[in-house]
This record gives sequence, structure tokens and C-alpha cells, in this order.
Amino acid sequence: MKEEKINIATESKTTDNNSLSDVEARVIPLVGLHRNIKFTRVWAMPSKWTFTIKPIKDLLRRYEVGQGWIDPFAGENSPAEITNDLNPERPTQYHLHAKDFSEMLTGLYAGVLFDPPYSLRQVKECYNKIGIPLLSKEDTNHFPRNVRNILAEKIKPGGYAINFGWSTEGFGMKNGFDIVEILLVAHGGKHNDTIVTVEIKNRAGLFEPN
Repeated sequence: MKEEKINIATESKTTDNNSLSDVEARVIPLVGLHRNIKFTRVWAMPSKWTFTIKPIKDLLRRYEVGQGWIDPFAGENSPAEITNDLNPERPTQYHLHAKDFSEMLTGLYAGVLFDPPYSLRQVKECYNKIGIPLLSKEDTNHFPRNVRNILAEKIKPGGYAINFGWSTEGFGMKNGFDIVEILLVAHGGKHNDTIVTVEIKNRAGLFEPN
């Protein structure tokens, strides 16, 4: 692995090789509640099923995703113990709207995998595939934040939220979470990067879920 460290004040950096095929790791010191955020960039072939992409699969193994983990948008190949997907054709334990699934959970969990549709267009496509023609007003205005706010209360202190998408938006400090790692997986060509944001729950949230 070729590692580079960035000085925030000067933006200077050193690296042995800038090739896209090499992993780029950055450790960025931040003020406040954060200590260091590990940033890694790596190239991998894209896949419809996020958890089969090798660097992502490796990250999930490193965080010991499995027993005690929940996944409201599991799709295929989720390593979480308790899985849900709205599509009844997916091999999951539940087939509920992610908000309904989140509300029914009791107790505290070791972590959550959060891999929702990445845009409203993708949400509409998922709904259309299973015969739901229209989005609810709540989904249009608040998805997926409405699901995150419920799940934040279900994760035990010291537990993790691993988020997937096209941005680093996660559960957030208002829900008691701090970012500890960002994995950016580039796919090349016309494919968007897949961004994985890992957060740890350090304290209680600042507001009640919607």
C-alpha cells in the first residue's frame, strides 16, 4: 500500500506512486470530537451488489460485520445477521419498507449496513420493479434520513454505521456518530465512485427520530 499523509495547513503531501491502481491512504487530523479519519482510495470493478466488490467486502470483514448487525436494504450477499429488502424476490428475512423494518426492531445492535438507493430516481426504479407506482410524500422529502434517524437509536454505544452512496453523508453527529473511515472505490469510465463512510456511535443523539 502506498500511503500519503496530508498536512491540513499546507495541503502538502508525499507519495511513492500516483497510479490509479494503487491504494491511496490519507490520515487527516481534525478538531473537535473527531480524532483521525482514515481515507483510502482504491479502484475496483463495479457491481450491482455492493457487498461483492472486493475492497468493500474486505472492509466489512475488517469491521467483523455479521452477528448483531442489521441491514434495512440488504439486496443480495449481505453479511448482516438481520436483513430486510422491500423486494420479495431478495433472499432476506423481512420484506418491509425500511422505515417499518427499523421501527419494529427492539434492543441494541452492534452495527448497521446502510446501502439505500442512492437517488430518488433509483428509489422510483426500485418501487416500480415491485409494482409500487408512486413514492410517498415522506419518502420524497425525507428519505433516507427518516430511516437513519430511527436506526440511530438502535445502535449500541461503540457500535458502527457503515454507509454507502455517492457522498459521505451518514448518521451524523446529531445522532451521536463520528466518522472514523472513508473508503472511496473508483470504478472508472462513466461509473460514479462508490463512497463508504464508517461511523462509530460515541454518545446519545441530540434529537428524537421523526
